[in-house]
Amino acid sequence: MDTPSSSACPGLLSLARPLFETPPPAVSPDDAVRMAREVYGMEVSVKRLSGERDTNYRLTASDGSRWVLKLINPIEPDDDADMQVRVLDHLAPQSLELALPLPRLTLDGAAIFRLTLPSGEAVRGRCYSYVEGEPALLHPVTDRLRRSVGRTVALVGKGLQGFQHPAMGRLNLWDLCKIGHLDELMVHQHDPQIIAMLSAVMERFRREVHPRLSSLRQQVIHNDLSRTNTVVSPTDPEQICGVLDFGDMIYGPLLSELAVAASYQLELEDPLRALKIVVAGFVEVTPLLPEECALLMDFLLARLVGRILISQWRAEQFPDNKDYILRSNMEAQSLLTRLFPLWQQTPEEAWQGLLLPDA
Repeated sequence: MDTPSSSACPGLLSLARPLFETPPPAVSPDDAVRMAREVYGMEVSVKRLSGERDTNYRLTASDGSRWVLKLINPIEPDDDADMQVRVLDHLAPQSLELALPLPRLTLDGAAIFRLTLPSGEAVRGRCYSYVEGEPALLHPVTDRLRRSVGRTVALVGKGLQGFQHPAMGRLNLWDLCKIGHLDELMVHQHDPQIIAMLSAVMERFRREVHPRLSSLRQQVIHNDLSRTNTVVSPTDPEQICGVLDFGDMIYGPLLSELAVAASYQLELEDPLRALKIVVAGFVEVTPLLPEECALLMDFLLARLVGRILISQWRAEQFPDNKDYILRSNMEAQSLLTRLFPLWQQTPEEAWQGLLLPDA
């Protein structure tokens, strides 16, 4: 029986395009201040935060508390927005050893509000607590941090077990299981060597990996535990203390969660050594199964393919935000070039010995 992430999706790119091509709501700082006052009863100062599909502001209230106001992309379905609220309710009572955002309800007790801007544009939004600390992106990647990232991946996976929502099977171009549907985006690439590698990874995923997805553990996953969405401890910048932004959640293989996070923790000099450290942190909490070991590099390269293809396409759609969108594109290209020969030359049965710390 097909799962939401393993079923074929003809025309996925055309179905998913609107959410990735529609600009975020045009909400000014003054609009954000007014929303905070009228919707939440807060007097605040605001600071614009980065984002791709939504418009985000950090609110600092008069009592010193800090919050994030997220204005939802107009194309995002209501169910998708609701899922991002419900998952925080699901995670809040659990002891994950991690700081997570907590939803703030409106004065009317709603999780999501709707209002009309002075411009006449209708917007939806929500508010949640600001997770204190600095993004891991602002600190060097060390082996201790890599291990902490692996452990965080497993902890988040455990926390999300059992969570279900009508939107969990939504289409998402960042779903690694859909990587074989991104051929149309190849027109934005111009380096023949990169094009050849991208094509080879996608073709193997279609032929060899996709038929085996049903053998992998499946659940709702965060799907974007990148260095911008993980927060390090103020007293120990080599330890992850919090997780942000559940906006890319999908139902998919737990292996995807590990591959996505690991792709941001590698070093060009010896990427396999770095990957093994991330895996070591993961298996402290959750065992990695043999079939997952065999396919981890396929999933990791699939994430690199997505980072290259999707970011280049979206940067051309939104040139004013291209620096943010392309922030990890060149790193992904370099890692793909470095890992591709190893991936081609290593038989599947060898990966368990190469990846597991005690194998």
